[in-house]
Amino acid sequence: MKAIILAGGAGDRLWPLSRKNAPKQFLNLNQDNSLFQETIIRNIPFCDEFVIVTNQEYQEIVEGQMNQFQGISYQIIVETEALGTAPAVLKASSVLSKEEMVLIMPADLVLIGEGYSDALYQAKTLAEQGQYVLFGVRADAPKTGYGYIRHQGNHVSRFIEKPSKALAQQLFYQDDILWNSGMILCNNGMLQEELEDTLRIRQEKYEKEHESPSGVYKTGRIHIEKALLETSDHLSVIPLFMQWQDVSNFHSYESVSVGKEHKNTILRDCKNTTVINQTDRQLIVGNDLDDLFVVNTEDAIYITRKESEQDIKSIIAEAPDTYEAYFNYSPMVYRNWGMREIIAQAPGYRVRRILMYPGATLSAHSHEKRNENYAVIQGQLAIELDGRVIHIREHESINILPNQMHRLFNDGDQNIVVIEVDTGQEIDERDMIHLDEVPMAGKKLPELYLLSPAYKDYLWGGDRLVRQFGKQSPYDITAESWELSAHKDGQSHIVGGTFDDQPFGDFIRQYGSKVCGWKSRTFDRFPILIKFIDAAKPLSVQIHPGDDYAFVHEKEFGKNEMWYVMDAVEGAYLYCGFSRRVSEEEVRKRLADNSITEVLNKVYVKKGDVIFIPAGTIHAIGAGILICEIQQNSNSTYRVYDYDRVDKEGKKRPLHVDKALDVMNFEPYEQGAFGLLEPQEKDGNVVQQLSLCKYFQCEKYRIREKQTLYVDEASFVSLVILAGNGIISCGEESISFGAGDSIFVSAGRKVLHIEGTCELITTRI
Repeated sequence: MKAIILAGGAGDRLWPLSRKNAPKQFLNLNQDNSLFQETIIRNIPFCDEFVIVTNQEYQEIVEGQMNQFQGISYQIIVETEALGTAPAVLKASSVLSKEEMVLIMPADLVLIGEGYSDALYQAKTLAEQGQYVLFGVRADAPKTGYGYIRHQGNHVSRFIEKPSKALAQQLFYQDDILWNSGMILCNNGMLQEELEDTLRIRQEKYEKEHESPSGVYKTGRIHIEKALLETSDHLSVIPLFMQWQDVSNFHSYESVSVGKEHKNTILRDCKNTTVINQTDRQLIVGNDLDDLFVVNTEDAIYITRKESEQDIKSIIAEAPDTYEAYFNYSPMVYRNWGMREIIAQAPGYRVRRILMYPGATLSAHSHEKRNENYAVIQGQLAIELDGRVIHIREHESINILPNQMHRLFNDGDQNIVVIEVDTGQEIDERDMIHLDEVPMAGKKLPELYLLSPAYKDYLWGGDRLVRQFGKQSPYDITAESWELSAHKDGQSHIVGGTFDDQPFGDFIRQYGSKVCGWKSRTFDRFPILIKFIDAAKPLSVQIHPGDDYAFVHEKEFGKNEMWYVMDAVEGAYLYCGFSRRVSEEEVRKRLADNSITEVLNKVYVKKGDVIFIPAGTIHAIGAGILICEIQQNSNSTYRVYDYDRVDKEGKKRPLHVDKALDVMNFEPYEQGAFGLLEPQEKDGNVVQQLSLCKYFQCEKYRIREKQTLYVDEASFVSLVILAGNGIISCGEESISFGAGDSIFVSAGRKVLHIEGTCELITTRI
């Protein structure tokens, strides 16, 4: 499934919070990430490509915010003129195959709660039947700013876009009405054909009325609701049982920003009046007011009756040029760690207010020409200075001299507010010397965790994991050791320290993204599972489902996986995909007569080979191969052929032919790169990227003496040791390791130092 993200709006209905240079979709209005980034995160498990439509002025913002997502396939469609969402959707649709399913959505939705994945998969079933599937939410008032969906079950009998006040009143009190959430799921070919027809007709009409040259869609502004939804006979709806807001006005902003309004505010005898005050330096006193929004920022204030709040668009359009700076530019600068705001500035000094989110870190840096003083107003600021960490409590301050390397971070669980006063001969952002990475200190939880695996005694296993790596398996035959696992079917355990013997999955559930990183919020469970596999005998021929199928039928993620061949006997081989195109009928016949391996793609392997197995690919590991498998956190396997073997109880293992055929790729296997690069030598060590996909990124290191690795707030890092031994250290922590060990490194800005002679694989999301 492909995603079309509409991210080009100027957000001027939220002025003065949103400005032309920093529109609402790119602001952290009430979350750690922007609304745009949260939209991407929400849909990564379901969409394998994102097409982002945005204004030309915001292209760099989009690129910068997308840099936080590795392995994500995306395109940016730049609009030079805002013509509405219908032409924007058509532009995005035109770069995708007509056979694709597309999920269309704006970048400014807030969705809270469970039920999103269930709604998507129900919608996909309807979309495959030739329907435009809307996602409806419960209407909570007779508002005129949303589309109304009249439905019977999943069938939409009528779509009404932004009705009049009288009609909205009438519709609201009917039982068969939902609001349109702004999301659509449909077949891309059907979408293209209908939009092209609609816009062509409008273009012809527009050309006659305006004498516009043909060749380019010139339709005036038209949105997809008018161009498609109000006229289509192929509409269905899936109710979305989540807290939903389209952050398009102050009514919706108010509902998702509880606690932000009424700051520094006194209201007396006021009715239905909301004050949003974003400045700490001004008190707002309201007396005998009724039905008002009062929105105050450092440089502008907007006062309006609630029913007229959307008039701000025309006010901005009609305002004199002398006020352009107020409408277009924000005094606050938003970053992924928080925000900063200039309070006062003149030659020789500058005063800024800085807000830092929990867990946030600024880069290590120094200045040559200015002195900095940080006074903590709220929370506790941690500063790494001269190799030690200093904590500055509320109402305390610290002075940073020129040329002192320092790093600010928030190691607490609350926001920090700091007043920064800069003095010096030159106060300029160019006066900054960055130290890209220095060791991070002051964390409450350990940085390094040695893990012990869970073991599996499948009938095809051997004893190599015990003999070669000293694994403490309780079984005579050990087929697999799950080295990094939070899966319910076999958890790793933490070894030593505060969390000794705690199941890894329990630890992850307790600390979540604090140790896994913010990218883990893309998934509703720990995303990775890493195994060692000792195939003394051939494994069954099997298939893993993708996310779409697995969510519906197995209630877990699908399974894409990568194999790194740790060792293989001479002549060892595995099967990966088909050697030629086959049909479902032929596969069924060959499974019945035990000839399926005759049409499988046989791959001879040796130590160091890398194979990526996309979901839906038929495959099997042959005898005599030792593999490190890195996969999605899933145990969904559909076995189709098992060589008529019996287990230790004399029973044949079950097959899952029907499910396998539902997800099977019948085309011949093509070995894609999937991020595999050639080895590179650097500082005496050899580094090779093994895989880069939306689920994980893997690199192999062959270290002669020492290696430095960097970790950030986005993701944890897993290390599995293939060979050799050494010591890994982070700050004051260290772990000695040997071949076969597995180490989990929590997310957060830090530096890892590895000393020894070894080979290892790192994995992160």
